[in-house]
Amino acid sequence: MLTTLPSDIVAFLAVILRGLQLSAQAIMLGGVLFVLGFTRPMAARLAGDGNLEATGLRWTAMAALSLAAVVGVAIAANLAQLVAGLDIAPDDAAGADFVRWNLVMAAAALAAAAAARSAGKGPALAALVIASAVVVAASVLSSHAFARLDDRPFFMVADALHQIGACLWIGGIPFMLLALARETGPGAGLMVSLRFSHLFTWAVAILLAGAALLAWGYIATPGALIGTAYGIMTGAKITLLGVLLTLAAMNRRSARSEAEDIGQIRLRRFAEVEIGIGLTVLMIAASMASQPPAIDQGPFQATVHEIVERMAPTWPRLASPPPETLASVSQTSSEAAHIADKQWSEFNHNWAGLFVMAMGLLALAHGTGKARWAGHWPLLFIVLGVAIIIRSDPESWPIGPLGFFETLADPEVFQHRVVGLLLFPFGLFEWAVRNDRLKSERSALIFPVLCAIGAMLLLVHNHTLTDVKERFLIEFSHIPMGIFGVLSAWFRWLEIRSNPGPVKRFAALAWPICFAMVGLLLLFYRELPIGG
Repeated sequence: MLTTLPSDIVAFLAVILRGLQLSAQAIMLGGVLFVLGFTRPMAARLAGDGNLEATGLRWTAMAALSLAAVVGVAIAANLAQLVAGLDIAPDDAAGADFVRWNLVMAAAALAAAAAARSAGKGPALAALVIASAVVVAASVLSSHAFARLDDRPFFMVADALHQIGACLWIGGIPFMLLALARETGPGAGLMVSLRFSHLFTWAVAILLAGAALLAWGYIATPGALIGTAYGIMTGAKITLLGVLLTLAAMNRRSARSEAEDIGQIRLRRFAEVEIGIGLTVLMIAASMASQPPAIDQGPFQATVHEIVERMAPTWPRLASPPPETLASVSQTSSEAAHIADKQWSEFNHNWAGLFVMAMGLLALAHGTGKARWAGHWPLLFIVLGVAIIIRSDPESWPIGPLGFFETLADPEVFQHRVVGLLLFPFGLFEWAVRNDRLKSERSALIFPVLCAIGAMLLLVHNHTLTDVKERFLIEFSHIPMGIFGVLSAWFRWLEIRSNPGPVKRFAALAWPICFAMVGLLLLFYRELPIGG
């Protein structure tokens, strides 16, 4: 079935699967850290709580099984991509190195799951460690690092350090929350948080060492950092890593809070946000693995002048070519059709920016408590959904000559329809939360979760290998939009989950500002050079 999908859809699914693989891999390695770095060394202070380690190992086994399942699907997707994209025989595609290493990874993950289910006793714990090491090795051997012809050992060591550090840190946080929830005796919270703070400090050091080596090898110059898709994705990772380190520092401070109960609650809330942002970083890493490193994109590297010229704010395009003009120019002039198509896209993005910015500002006003009427701002999602359905595809129903069902086979049209329709229940649901029709915390959390997923998908979208520089210039604004979207989602999560106090007040102020910034970037979105 995968071979019948468009190649760009298959490529995007491969990126998502790679991100899910890294996420499951992180939780599995986090489980190993939990046993070797926490439950075994701290056994005397845990008062013989064997259930804590057993629960951690069950989580580890589930993560390993999930990893094996995801890798199995990824193998099928990669084979389909090779067969469809390169028009080679399935048997030849199955012989590719990365396919073989993925098979090794799946087998090692199954072995890790079996070892974790044996409660980590004696040889089983050693088997879990060995199987986890094989998983990391297979992941490195199916990455850019092993594909390098020059300095391969350097890149493999750097990639291994990078993956191990990231997985131990991000994957270890859920196990810290598990320990905090289970250990409730006097001083237990402080003991747990300080122990994990020490472990995470070493994990971050390993992560940063690997990241520095990879940046030195794959990017090398400041121009490549800002002038290539790989470079700006690295910039996005650095930005989100900075947010994670800030949260980690605040967690360390909370762990030592004199008011231990307040400090531990705050630590748990920050840790939840760390998990969400950390998984986004892993997804970005998966997207970067699908494109060439910056050092291999020299001929396609955009200059600072080109970037500034394209990103310089200009008056939004609030008028677009009429649909009949688009239909006629597509038959008479390809250049005219190309320009008209981009003008139509700019119009849609700019008007969407007005709506998104208005929602952020209205949410900010509503949060002050002085403008209760502004609590109806989620209804603008419905207006935006109608606009997407009507305006997104000018050749399709209801403004184009092609019928509604006739155009659903086009992946782009299909995605626009789905997004537009989903905004209806999404807007109504958040409106009900804002106006106390739905009062449960779980209902309120749906908005930040869906925003986080949407922002993550924006950050990991595919980068085409045709017309690379032009597509990069168009997509340059997606990175800050995605970052502001991620921050908006998780600050909103923090506001909902925090107790009344300075953290809740800061989050309530920060998330609508970030949301409005997404709208501002959309308002000045451009695909044509100035004057185009």
